[in-house]
Amino acid sequence: MNMTKETLKQFHEHHEGRRAAERDVNETDYDVDQAIISFDNDPPDSAYLRGYLRGLIKCGYATVGSKCDGVLV
Repeated sequence: MNMTKETLKQFHEHHEGRRAAERDVNETDYDVDQAIISFDNDPPDSAYLRGYLRGLIKCGYATVGSKCDGVLV
């Protein structure tokens, strides 16, 4: 697979977003479901935010999904 610099940058940003979500969900007052639902009203518009949303959904604490999961904006 030949990745361009831009593709590689987006790949890294996506994974940074996932890592940030994994950290945030472990905060005691963090509402994972509310955070996921908020993306339905304000869809992710960057690789970082798409990764963040994916991290929230896959964290193991979520009880909801998002219509924006997997959508490339």
